[in-house]
Amino acid sequence: MTRLNKKFLSVIMSISLISATVTGCGKANTETAGGGDVQSDAALELPTAETKDEAEAASLEVTSEAEENTQESETGDTSGHPMDSSVMTPWINSTIIGMVTEDVNADLKDDFYLNVNHDWLMNAKLRPGYPTELPLLDAADIVKDRCLDMLTDTSLTGEDAEKIQNYYELWLDWEGRNETGIDPILPYAQKVRNISSLDEMSKLLVSEENFTWGVSLARVGLSLNRENSTLYEVQISPTELSLQDSAEYKELTENGKRTQKANKETAYYMLGRVGLSETEIDKVLQDMYDFEAKLAEYEKSVLEKSDPAYVTASVNPVTMKDIKTLSPNYPLAEYMENYGWSKSKLINLGEPEWLTGLNELYTEENLEGIKAYILFHSIGAYISIIDEEAYREYQRISNEASGTTENMPDTELAYSDTRGRFSNCFGRIYKEKYLTEEMKQEITKLCQDAIDAYDEMFDSVDWLSEETRKEAKNKLHKMKINAVYPDKWEDESIYVVKSKEEGGTFLQALLDYDAALRKDYLSRLNTTIDRDIWLVDMLETNAFYNPLDNSINIIPGFFCDASYRSDMSLEEKYGALGSVIGHEISHAFDTSGAQFDAEGNLNNWWTDEDYAAFKERANKLVAYYDKVVAFDDGTAYKGQLVQTEAIADMAGLKCMLMMASKIDGFDYDKFFRANAYMWARVGTVEYMEAAVLSDNHPLHYLRANVTMAQFDEFVDCYDLKEGDGMYMAPEDRIAVW
Repeated sequence: MTRLNKKFLSVIMSISLISATVTGCGKANTETAGGGDVQSDAALELPTAETKDEAEAASLEVTSEAEENTQESETGDTSGHPMDSSVMTPWINSTIIGMVTEDVNADLKDDFYLNVNHDWLMNAKLRPGYPTELPLLDAADIVKDRCLDMLTDTSLTGEDAEKIQNYYELWLDWEGRNETGIDPILPYAQKVRNISSLDEMSKLLVSEENFTWGVSLARVGLSLNRENSTLYEVQISPTELSLQDSAEYKELTENGKRTQKANKETAYYMLGRVGLSETEIDKVLQDMYDFEAKLAEYEKSVLEKSDPAYVTASVNPVTMKDIKTLSPNYPLAEYMENYGWSKSKLINLGEPEWLTGLNELYTEENLEGIKAYILFHSIGAYISIIDEEAYREYQRISNEASGTTENMPDTELAYSDTRGRFSNCFGRIYKEKYLTEEMKQEITKLCQDAIDAYDEMFDSVDWLSEETRKEAKNKLHKMKINAVYPDKWEDESIYVVKSKEEGGTFLQALLDYDAALRKDYLSRLNTTIDRDIWLVDMLETNAFYNPLDNSINIIPGFFCDASYRSDMSLEEKYGALGSVIGHEISHAFDTSGAQFDAEGNLNNWWTDEDYAAFKERANKLVAYYDKVVAFDDGTAYKGQLVQTEAIADMAGLKCMLMMASKIDGFDYDKFFRANAYMWARVGTVEYMEAAVLSDNHPLHYLRANVTMAQFDEFVDCYDLKEGDGMYMAPEDRIAVW
């Protein structure tokens, strides 16, 4: 089933506070959405991999139970702690839950984050269903509790309330879901199993039956054109890999082993439910990994996609005529024609090399691997959709993969999925019940003050030429502030949910949703976007910059005691929400955002000399983070992956410090403590290792310590000297701005 997503922004720089949390029926990919663009629950959103022979694309061997148990037992003695902190540098990774105990602390001058947050880090407990805990989750709780009230408040009337309450009720209707069971997907599963030729496979992949029940080898969906971001385009993205990162097929990480195990258990359960024996399932897994390993040779890795050069490299306009030429074997053109995507005048091919590779591999010789891929990715995704037995197995597998020990309550899971599909319905009700114009004005003013501070900051940057400085200020002055709530909303009358009383079922609600979403997306082809409408869930615990309309988005789902309260002191507001606002503004000028102009279009406005100086400074930051050791098992830190967010953290704090310098008696200690507490976080080893392999944000202890160490105000506030763990000499500092 193609579980689509109404959010289709191609490039969003976000704080992504709880991106790897497993929350039941996962949301679809936010890059593109459309036929074949499945965010598979089976893969559990954890990066993974397996080893491969260097001479050729060799197979990823499916490990046995005994081998898995042996791998798990080969861990060293950590004296009661999850990992050996003696190998960590420059500080202990105190975000791993269990690392901080009564006797594990540090002087404020040596590890500010650990010292300020010690008691919280030591006492933090994981909430049921979460592999991570942080004060900012209180913001999610505030939203969740209010939204749960909406879902059960029978006094609410109107289309919005009807949709969310009907869907929520169907999600929780285990009796109805059990009655539906797995029977509806059995015919599709059997059809895939019966395929005996590549021609039969091609016919299936371009059929309405596959659009409804299956997946594709190409992800095709709706996005925004990067060269003219007021226009919609069709985006063609590479095949989704079960191990989620092509690099994992060259060298399997610890995280990859966990994901491979989760995939295996998902396959054993779901493929067993559709009639395969264990021997047949083992063959499916091996055939799939063999095929994916070959395909991974042609796909960019997560790290490669974090390279700023990928922003422009992934812009490759094509026509339908080009697609027929570029994809002579794989039926991509016929797929797009049958689905409706071919009507678009604008089509972008993200990775041409991948499409070349896919066509080379789409042969009779690889038919068993292709069948295995379709079978696993299609049927495995239903583990979180069908009946209660399957869902409980999904929870068990996902909890083990993420290190989570308790299940999230069903009511919260149902709420999460409902809001994921109908976020604007919640948003409109939420605005009327809980948000005020005064709040909107206060946040807007803080954003504008930060923008004004950046104007001054650019004047102080001595390595910028006047030509580039002028363009930077032009982009800054045209930046759009989206604060708290929008004034205009999308018309979503196309989405209808039939209630249980009307004969509705959960599975039918999903099918109806996807059908409506398909009509919605196809209706946008060859039209322009309405920029007054926010393409975001305003209740998400997040804040972000969107380079495609040059906007910063500060939304109420981010507000809690750690980030924003109306009664906070000025220093606390600056240290918490203020630094986040400064962070988001900076994304307009980081190594990726700097490639977009004031109108949100991909357009180089830098002189060659200035951009070279900019990259040189960014490379110094990358080199610093490459030396960080955060784990004792060889999981490497990659500066290239986190550079944009690290740059933004430092620029955001600098912005607030510039504003603070104009205030007599400003309490810097209160400011820095508020910032450190906002980043307080713990999580399982599994969660944290997944984060450093796929999340472009530094681990939170680094977001605090490395960022603060860049500034004289921090050094002076705590009288830091050479030799102190928090001291960084001016010549060694890595702030880009």
